[in-house]
Amino acid sequence: MRYDLVIVGMGSGGIVAAEFAASLGVRVAVVERSRVGGDCLWTGCVPSKALLASAKVAQHMRTADRYGLTAVEPEVDLAAVWRRIRAIQQQIATTDDDPARYQAMGIELVFGSARLAGPNAVVVGERVLETRRVLLCTGSRPAVPPVPGLEQAGFLTSENFFELENPPRSVVIMGGGPIGVEMAQAMNRLGIRVALLQRGDRLVPRDEPELAELLAGVLRREGVDIHFGTVASRVTVEGGRKVVQGADGERFEAEEILVAAGRTPTIDGLGLEEAGVLLGPRGVAV
Repeated sequence: MRYDLVIVGMGSGGIVAAEFAASLGVRVAVVERSRVGGDCLWTGCVPSKALLASAKVAQHMRTADRYGLTAVEPEVDLAAVWRRIRAIQQQIATTDDDPARYQAMGIELVFGSARLAGPNAVVVGERVLETRRVLLCTGSRPAVPPVPGLEQAGFLTSENFFELENPPRSVVIMGGGPIGVEMAQAMNRLGIRVALLQRGDRLVPRDEPELAELLAGVLRREGVDIHFGTVASRVTVEGGRKVVQGADGERFEAEEILVAAGRTPTIDGLGLEEAGVLLGPRGVAV
């Protein structure tokens, strides 16, 4: 069968593109190697905002005296918070992101890993999907810095953080971008001790300096331990706890390490060269 459009990736971008294409009456197929919903549903927007919502309620309880109410320290059940996150994900997965819903629109879902065999062909297993156009919506994955000992010690990223059965009571976060900042505030508000390590001299370096200064002040007042100009040189495990050693001799100890050091495009194994796509050091050249 020949398609008008084959989309690779059924995350937020792929879903919107597929729905729009189907509304125009074109023949569209979407290739997904994992789960419908992509990063937004499983590792990004949905679970992080659900976590932030629980953290916000906890903070309102602590600061209720601002509103003429009695402030109390919340009793947080971290396992229950994580169960709530997974329940929300499953609710969306079985309603808005249910594969049957898209199939009813005339969108064909093909599960498996895609590889381009030219500008007009996508190979999935033994199938060859011939198409007029290919749209790549493969998203990105966490970038992991090459810190000695990090792989051996084990670490968390947004890929597995929300799958925890027993969330840690203390975390060292490597990275002060948007993901690191929101996770630091959420965890701290839920009673998890947080140390946030940032290589540069401010948080969210792509945003306005005034905003970064404001964020740092808020986080510190709430209890987040922020360290600027800190480069991790080695990770070890001592007495069952993980220790991040800084280049200047600092030591940061916690139950877990969360790596939030940016993202890298998910383009491995797609065969982009076969389709004449130019690649640069940071992914597809634009």
